[in-house]
Amino acid sequence: MRKVFLSIVFIVFMLNNAVIAQIKIFGKVVALDNLPLEYAEVILFSEKAVPLINRLTNEKGEFNFDYQKGIYKLEIRQFRQVLFSKNLELTSDYNAGTITVDATNTLGGVTISKKKELVERKIDRLVFNIENTISAVGGDALTALKITPGVLVRNESVTIVGKQSVRVLVDDKMLELSEGDLTNFLRSIPADNIKNIEVITTPPAKYDAAGGSGLINIRLKKAQTDAWSLSLGSSYLRRYDEGEAAITSNFMYSKNKLSLTSSLNYRNGGETFYYQDYNAFPTELWNTKQRFNRDYKRLNGVLGMQYLVTTNWNLGFQYIGNFNKTHSNRNTISSVYEHNMNAPFNDITSFTTADQKPNFNSINLFNEFKLDTTGKKIILNLDYFKYANNDTRPYEGTSVVKTPYAIQYFKGINDNSQSTDNYAGKVDVELPTKFANWSTGAKISFSNTTNDIAAFNSGLVNSPIANMPQTTHKFDYHENVQAAYLSGHKKFKNNLEAQIGLRMEATQTKSYDGNLNQSLNTNYTKLFPTVNLAYTPNGNSTYRLSYGRRIARPNFAELNPNVTYVTPFLTVEGNQVLRPYFIDNFEFIYSYRKLESKLYYSIENDVFNQIGLPDLNTNQIRLIYKNIFNLKRYGFSETYTFDKIKWWNSNNLFNINYTTAQTIDLSAIAVDGFTSFVTSNNDFNLNKDKTLLFNLGFEYYFLGAYGIDKIKPFTSTSFAIQ
Repeated sequence: MRKVFLSIVFIVFMLNNAVIAQIKIFGKVVALDNLPLEYAEVILFSEKAVPLINRLTNEKGEFNFDYQKGIYKLEIRQFRQVLFSKNLELTSDYNAGTITVDATNTLGGVTISKKKELVERKIDRLVFNIENTISAVGGDALTALKITPGVLVRNESVTIVGKQSVRVLVDDKMLELSEGDLTNFLRSIPADNIKNIEVITTPPAKYDAAGGSGLINIRLKKAQTDAWSLSLGSSYLRRYDEGEAAITSNFMYSKNKLSLTSSLNYRNGGETFYYQDYNAFPTELWNTKQRFNRDYKRLNGVLGMQYLVTTNWNLGFQYIGNFNKTHSNRNTISSVYEHNMNAPFNDITSFTTADQKPNFNSINLFNEFKLDTTGKKIILNLDYFKYANNDTRPYEGTSVVKTPYAIQYFKGINDNSQSTDNYAGKVDVELPTKFANWSTGAKISFSNTTNDIAAFNSGLVNSPIANMPQTTHKFDYHENVQAAYLSGHKKFKNNLEAQIGLRMEATQTKSYDGNLNQSLNTNYTKLFPTVNLAYTPNGNSTYRLSYGRRIARPNFAELNPNVTYVTPFLTVEGNQVLRPYFIDNFEFIYSYRKLESKLYYSIENDVFNQIGLPDLNTNQIRLIYKNIFNLKRYGFSETYTFDKIKWWNSNNLFNINYTTAQTIDLSAIAVDGFTSFVTSNNDFNLNKDKTLLFNLGFEYYFLGAYGIDKIKPFTSTSFAIQ
């Protein structure tokens, strides 16, 4: 691996030596309030005032183009008004730095209207501009992720195509939530509040290395310059058995040096799921059917502020609050068969309820200091995250043997309380130079989590249970991480672009199991290199090659050894000695206009997963997390966007991969095999004025395998109208 990385670095720098003599002109244009000026014209004139190059600034106010040595004039215009002019003698790369212009009088009554591409591809990520589609109308962030190219949402688990574990960020802030809590939070964010979704398959070194196979960054909408807006809305979403009503409100304000953003959203609804699974024992087969119903109330609030103290100092904060209340019930029927028998001899029924109140508060304070006009700056971030959840889960049921008739009873309860506090501080330094754009920084974080559980399980008894004396258990977990990174990004003159970085993370953990009165400490330091290369021979084709190393750390729920009883026959628990696992990802991508072809390969060592351990004497199943296998994954995906017809836009994806697994735990049996699926998301304009819109989505998953699991085929169809 090290040889491959060093070879790529050597090739990049050799190519740089061959093109370093060529001329590159770049810079950034901002308004008086220091916000980027988008769609401004940047024009390069000859000595005789002949226009040679004409470019528009992007959403960040940036421009970048190449030309030969000589004497020129650089102008910046908006609506034919000259905002900036400078004579240049170009002998080497020219960094215009940050150019501040007065665009106050250029707008008048003119409205700029330019629709971005639905999908944008950059050197290290795919950007899905969800504000340009109706696919998630009336939905939430989870709905938006379901239609994002390259993202999979299955059984409330969010992943990236061809990968397994990811982390989710909101405005570059990592969400320290378990899978279930993350799903609840994503459901509380209205899709209308989202500007775009970034799918980062090979994250640069500035991002945390956590997220085994990549990151998904959700960017919320910001206030427009010198404007304010207030929007109120409501929606109703109908599912097969349940529905959801939502009320949303958004306020945005930007004037002079102050910018405010706020939203308050409430959702009240329910959902129902049906499950069926089989468990085989030496003498018996269990066929279990479940109906799971959940009613919920979700309140989400966001408040953000930015203030330009001086032209070189910008400060602000962001608060996110998420408050949930859910009530669920699960009806379960297990039919127990003897092998080679068509009728069950034992029926086990159970009824479980759960009341949960998962809430969290997140506060971010940031300062941005500009060091000069060339783009050098320092960014400081302080973050505090507080999560709390209290839930109660009682259950009861019966076991009936048909011949001879006999009935037994069981009853139990789990009272659970969890609290997490996370503190983090981060400094990032951006240093653009003529040679490359450099960035470096450091981060330190402290996380403390406590769990108290009081549980009772009667087991099978001959009489109904009246009293439930509970036994208490305690588990504490502390994790500290220190990180530092260096990253460089360069655009060469021969249409080659490179981004190379290295991140170091040192981790210390301490866990305490109150049941056994024992502590476990770990301490390790790892390096995480990243390489992204892109070559664009013309405006239609792009070749991209990337390598990145990532880490998947177990979360608190996966480490927590406290046992939760689902029924007397099924328990769920974490594993205090669970180890993190590491992933090496390789990708080669070819893009031609609306078509993208991807080859990918990943190596995952010491992967942990949940596994069911049956007790052959009692027929009980213990669900526990263990480091189970090493994986190698080979895959190919094809993405195509069809927009040749004015009233129809279609995004389509086909993916296939082959996985080989080697078990490192004797309790698991590895499964090698293919996994493949197809998805299609379609927007239709139903009238000439484009005021009536229709969306149709479809996905089909073929029979497949992953690690120790076999995946059955399934299909899903959805539609929306606006």
